[in-house]
Amino acid sequence: MALSRPLRVVVNAAAARMGGAATHLPNFLATAGRRYPDDSFVCCVNADAQLPPLAPNIRVLRTGTLRNRLAHAAWDQWGVARVAVREQADALLSLLNFGPVRSPVPHVVLERNPVYFCPFYLASLGRARSLEVAATRAVAHAVMRGATRVITPSAAMREMIRACYPGLAPAKFCVVPHGFGDAAFPRAVSLPVGAAARMAGSTGTRLLYVTHAASYKGVDLLLEASRVLRDDGLLTATTWITVAREDWPAGFAAYAAFIERHYLRTQVRLLGRVPHDAVHLVYAAADLFVYPSLCESFGFPLVEAMAAGLPVVAADLPLNREMCGGAAVYYAPRDAGALAREVARVAGDAALRARLGEAGRIRAGQFSWDDHVDAVMAVVRKAAA
Repeated sequence: MALSRPLRVVVNAAAARMGGAATHLPNFLATAGRRYPDDSFVCCVNADAQLPPLAPNIRVLRTGTLRNRLAHAAWDQWGVARVAVREQADALLSLLNFGPVRSPVPHVVLERNPVYFCPFYLASLGRARSLEVAATRAVAHAVMRGATRVITPSAAMREMIRACYPGLAPAKFCVVPHGFGDAAFPRAVSLPVGAAARMAGSTGTRLLYVTHAASYKGVDLLLEASRVLRDDGLLTATTWITVAREDWPAGFAAYAAFIERHYLRTQVRLLGRVPHDAVHLVYAAADLFVYPSLCESFGFPLVEAMAAGLPVVAADLPLNREMCGGAAVYYAPRDAGALAREVARVAGDAALRARLGEAGRIRAGQFSWDDHVDAVMAVVRKAAA
């Protein structure tokens, strides 16, 4: 039975800085404040978190910068627990994978970082990095064992975790997809000058991949597919990728070197970071969305691309099929030639593009921030009882 009285919830979101976390947090808080005015929330965020105006029942607590993993671990194990006790919280809601192993109040944790569990990523690691990831995964496992409930944004993410830790009871898990606000997505702002300049003069079919630079994002595969499209004469295309040097300096340098080595400067444009309130302009200017990422727990760009009516070509992984269903076509993961051929096939078939675009708009409409927050709060309220 769930509690019927108003809740006091401490929200642990100190690690929300970029990617899906930066999309999720402001939408979650704004929706929770609007839909649950009788409940009170204390949200712990890092010093740089950008948040919209929030309802009076949501109080923001800045944790400081937490510059390294040790500082984050100390916060998760002791800092947020002290806040929960001080605030006399009914429940602790950790939005980013970690929290106290032993929580002083009922604890609901959202497990949404797939890299600790994704077989594609784990197989690519060297020994030192493998040991580091294994240690981090062990902490996540301890947090999940101690938590009252574990929420994942997809069944695919839940199954990745349970493949590593089959001893975690299925009843502990609840799948709650993230939301999407189609009406609020297009906003009247301008693209960054640098991104607009790099997009200018693009020729042929305009391919888009919205992502940040990371080893598991498949950017290297997309670069190779872009080379195949040109060298095999499959399609005249320009590929836009929203990666920036500050995301991952070594990886970005490798991308730039590949582009120079294969004379792809005309065919591939690295746009840099595009603010979320302007990214709809990039979707609107593109013809086709590609998604070569190997490790995701939800995939906000997939939903954004579908909402924009773009046909999607995605790696054939359980997560992508769960998110897109019939609104995408799929290729064998890590096969750049297969990606290039699917892109060329979709680009050359107007009827297929129209069907995928319409199916995508329908599918994107099934993701709602109201539904997401309602489902999370139902889990929290039940845990608090």
